[in-house]
Amino acid sequence: MKVIKKVICFAISLSLVLGAFICGPSNTVSAKESSTKKVLMVIAPKDFEDCEVVEPMAILKANGAKVTIASITTDTAIGLNGFKITPDIKISNAKVDEYDAIVLPGGTGVISSLWDNEELRTLLQQFNSQNKIVAAMCAAPPALAKAGILKGKTVTMFPWEDGIKELTTRDAIYVNEETVTDGNIVTGKNPAASKSFGLAICNALKIRKFPKNVLMVVAPKDFEDVEFFIPKTLLEINGANITVASTTSKALGLNGSTYTTDIMISNAKAKDYDAIVIVGGTGVISSLWDDKDLRKLVKDANKEKKIIAAICAAPPVLARAGILKDKKATMFPWSDGIKELTNNGVKYIDKEVVVSGNIITGKNPDASVAFGLKLCEELKILGK
Repeated sequence: MKVIKKVICFAISLSLVLGAFICGPSNTVSAKESSTKKVLMVIAPKDFEDCEVVEPMAILKANGAKVTIASITTDTAIGLNGFKITPDIKISNAKVDEYDAIVLPGGTGVISSLWDNEELRTLLQQFNSQNKIVAAMCAAPPALAKAGILKGKTVTMFPWEDGIKELTTRDAIYVNEETVTDGNIVTGKNPAASKSFGLAICNALKIRKFPKNVLMVVAPKDFEDVEFFIPKTLLEINGANITVASTTSKALGLNGSTYTTDIMISNAKAKDYDAIVIVGGTGVISSLWDDKDLRKLVKDANKEKKIIAAICAAPPVLARAGILKDKKATMFPWSDGIKELTNNGVKYIDKEVVVSGNIITGKNPDASVAFGLKLCEELKILGK
């Protein structure tokens, strides 16, 4: 019965939230403005990495860009996992003046067909000489290095020794990160980076529709469903882009909801987000209170004065990280949890939501709406 009541309360709260805010205007780039950006995506005729084509292409189109697919031929190209796509043009017919960016997804087929393609090499050099966006991911960055445009540039790629040598022997600086932007060069690590790679290209082209990036952190098991879904919905309605992190690829809520996470906490970087939100629930206590990666993440975010928020059982994560000292905070009214705050120099306040500098804390599941709205307010996106 308790679970049923929680689910009903969640449904009612969510419908109220949607009714109040879904009709409000969002802070987005107009289609007219963003449609001026044209992107040339060059793929291998065979064995390209499917998700590295599909996901960045979808993200670019969603943000208003026009994407043209090019390859060595206009015959149907087939990905490693069977995805088929017919290129619009041959590489030989592409003209740099018609595009704002060139993008190279990876896949094993890139190595044999594109690394040493002279027409592509010339095209890359032309894009770079005009300071246009040049992006490549996974196995594709060596094509840029062989074109001589990565000297002194910090880049990433699939962590494969032979490929990395292709970069470093041509004076590129390799780093093992998900996505890297250095000037007009954008590089991505592997298939798991497809989303962040696509978003990084949008950022470089200045066509991002989402004004704020928010990382929501959930326990791998027993996170509080309403404390996740209501703030997430509110943030998204008001234009934020949400990335969900945990210690596993799937997270399970207390009320039975499941969610496929976007990123491991260990791979998240504070610099990539405007806010970090830690969802409560009993699972937080055992899995996140002492998570070293999360602790480092919130410390880094605090140094950069990013918005950091935690609700219910999650505020002790911030207290244990030492970023709540001399600040006010609330949390679920549980004596052991409150001691975690006060023992770390925090003044506990028994209120629904408390804001203290760049830190936002929420009391319990009933505070989910107020907590989400306060996040939007502090991010300056509420009602935009």
